[in-house]
Amino acid sequence: MKLFISVASAAIIGACLFSAGASASPAREPVSVRVSRAGLDLTSDAGRTAFQRRLRSAIASACQPRTGGLDALADSRQCRQEMTADASVKLAALLGRSGTQLASIGAAR
Repeated sequence: MKLFISVASAAIIGACLFSAGASASPAREPVSVRVSRAGLDLTSDAGRTAFQRRLRSAIASACQPRTGGLDALADSRQCRQEMTADASVKLAALLGRSGTQLASIGAAR
């Protein structure tokens, strides 16, 4: 009887491990990029536009799907969205330190 319980328990545990491995996507690899702002005046429209181009290029390169399939495409899309959002926050903080105001929610004065 003990042997039967041990074999049954092992089979249940094995089935749980197999189903979790088959349905769970592999852990995402952390990705980071550095985008140079050298030679750019971020207080000007032209400088910000040039920086945005550099940023989009770096994000596209860093978030390329490493494999084929829909999961890889979805992961790539999520990577681009997360990196774009993070870059937006960092750029706002950078421009805020330089005295540039990006937006205001108060009444115009």
